[in-house]
Amino acid sequence: MFAAEAQRRFSDQQITIGLCAMILFAGWLVMAPIVTMRVLVLMNILYATGFFTLRFVAITRVALTQETAATHDPIGSAVPMVTILCPLYREAASVNRLVASILRTNYPHDRLEILILLEEDDDETEASLGLCASMVRVIRIPPGGPRTKPNALNHGLEQSNGSIIGIYDAEDRPEPDQLRKVVAALGGGDPKLACVQALLNYYNRSDSIITRLFCLEYALQFDWFLRGLDFLDLPLPLGGTSNFVTRQALLSVGGWDAHNVTEDADLGFRLYSAGFRTKTIDSTTYEEATDTPRRWIQQRSRWLKGYLQTYLVQLRRRQSWRASVVLHFAIGGVVINALINPWMWMAFVVWATTGASHLSPLFAGIETPLLLAFFIGNIGTAWLFIMAPTVREWFTLAPSGLLLPVYWVLQSIAAYKALYEFCVRPFYWDKTDHSEGEDSLREAAHA
Repeated sequence: MFAAEAQRRFSDQQITIGLCAMILFAGWLVMAPIVTMRVLVLMNILYATGFFTLRFVAITRVALTQETAATHDPIGSAVPMVTILCPLYREAASVNRLVASILRTNYPHDRLEILILLEEDDDETEASLGLCASMVRVIRIPPGGPRTKPNALNHGLEQSNGSIIGIYDAEDRPEPDQLRKVVAALGGGDPKLACVQALLNYYNRSDSIITRLFCLEYALQFDWFLRGLDFLDLPLPLGGTSNFVTRQALLSVGGWDAHNVTEDADLGFRLYSAGFRTKTIDSTTYEEATDTPRRWIQQRSRWLKGYLQTYLVQLRRRQSWRASVVLHFAIGGVVINALINPWMWMAFVVWATTGASHLSPLFAGIETPLLLAFFIGNIGTAWLFIMAPTVREWFTLAPSGLLLPVYWVLQSIAAYKALYEFCVRPFYWDKTDHSEGEDSLREAAHA
């Protein structure tokens, strides 16, 4: 039976607690508005400081770790069947490049199963396969369930044969050694290791300011932050692609939640709660970054909606303190800060620059923690963004980190779009549009 916890947005207990909290908040707001707003300001500082601290500790752990790359054949004598699930929708322009990229990996093709997962009405993608059709198996997703990526993945899982199940998206370009490193890691003798996450980044990183900032964010997230969570034995919010799970572990936790639009982050927590480990591997999949603010907000709002779903679902579960730290500060805190930050900083800047008397009771006496949050949280995060790409020697991207405030504004816009969709259409999958041009593909060849 597959997981379906996100289908129910709130549990009865969450509804009761939420209604009580809203009534108390409204009462406090009427009786003691300044005190109530100060509490909200301090809570926002707590979440922002917690997320920065978690990032800083994880990144420091990576910086202090010295690892040497293996020089032997990473597969050895064991060559398990690996199934690659490719959930696509209207990707006629990309599907052949994706299949070719998978076949360019140096894993034995007779031990590789590629399943193209298509919705019932997507004839154009299958028709475009051409010569690649003989190298893949097309699976149509029956109507009736949510039209989401995790629903397609569950149908693919049911018809797959591999002992290791991996995911690639339409625009993915994995490095040739990736599948061999996956098999080596999962067959390395650790019985608790059930999932590995490849590093993700972008091949069109120089296309626009948006792609540059997106690249910096992914460098920080995958090259540093997730690796640090791995070293600290904390749950990893998985990326949406290039994660590989043993079939046994995946079935034991109920596959993917078909109603969660960031099924990857949710799966990372469910694996951790079941006692499994996840680690990163030193192999990169290059993707195409969204290159305009509209496309970026479209994609990010879906991710944040899924983070909100994951946060509410995982709050219903009994969590260890280690899982709770990541859940509150790397999942819930991301959404909460994106929603509150614009209003808090707008009010603080107005008060600090104009001395508006009506705002004085809100900030007076807590200027120090606010300024510390500003300098440590905001400037510290900008510094992390700037240094993140140095591990790949992408030094020309570092100055783009100075434009991080633009990114934060877009993040808040996406958060409000996510909150609206969570209320009115929680399971809607806002498909990301990609436009693989010649420049992007040329850069991909040299990534």
